[in-house]
Amino acid sequence: MNVNEIFNSIQGFDPGGTLDGLGIRSHALSQGGFAVLIITAVMGLLLCTLGLKIIRVWSVLVGFAIGMTAGASAAWVLGVPGAGVIAAGLILGIALAVLGGVLYRAGVFLTVFLAVTSLVLYVVNPQNWIAAAICLAVGLTAAIISIFFAPVLVILATSASGAVTAGSAVYYMLPVTGVLFRILLCAVFFILGLVVQLLLESRKQKKKNLEKAAQIREERSTANEVERARSMMDKIE
Repeated sequence: MNVNEIFNSIQGFDPGGTLDGLGIRSHALSQGGFAVLIITAVMGLLLCTLGLKIIRVWSVLVGFAIGMTAGASAAWVLGVPGAGVIAAGLILGIALAVLGGVLYRAGVFLTVFLAVTSLVLYVVNPQNWIAAAICLAVGLTAAIISIFFAPVLVILATSASGAVTAGSAVYYMLPVTGVLFRILLCAVFFILGLVVQLLLESRKQKKKNLEKAAQIREERSTANEVERARSMMDKIE
């Protein structure tokens, strides 16, 4: 299968048909569709509120997802047999999961890349390779910047991506329809995630500052004790 055939198959994918199969379209939920939406909403809520707090967990999950997808896709394009496709995906997925879990910066890079890229792809909905490449470039750029400004980029990226995920899932679970209502839900989740993550990061930084201040006081106290002891010895002499 060549690149053109792959792209045509991607263009032929109908999200609406998938929603129909799950009983999600038009908010007519089946039991399976409702369960999928609940899981999606919970994962989105966790991402938008605890994106930075549990970044290593997300790094492992994202690393495995990216590695599994990339490895399996590459093997499939190269014409590797079915078992080989799965094996290639597992090998690369486990490798990136370990890399993301062990190396903090690598985990931040992977998490921000997937969060921003998926968000841009969702909003832009590219219809050709050029638009898709631009979306990937935006995600890659954000991921590179996140290496130097990790807290800020992680909070913004995970809050936005998680908000869209959770907001869209909740939207399909409610009887109310309308694009504006869906946007409002996503905006509410984004603000909620942003506020929660900023508060958690502020508390973390405050704790670090208090610990550092306590350490400085202890060092000064020890230095003062040593100085007093030295003065007493000088007086005795």
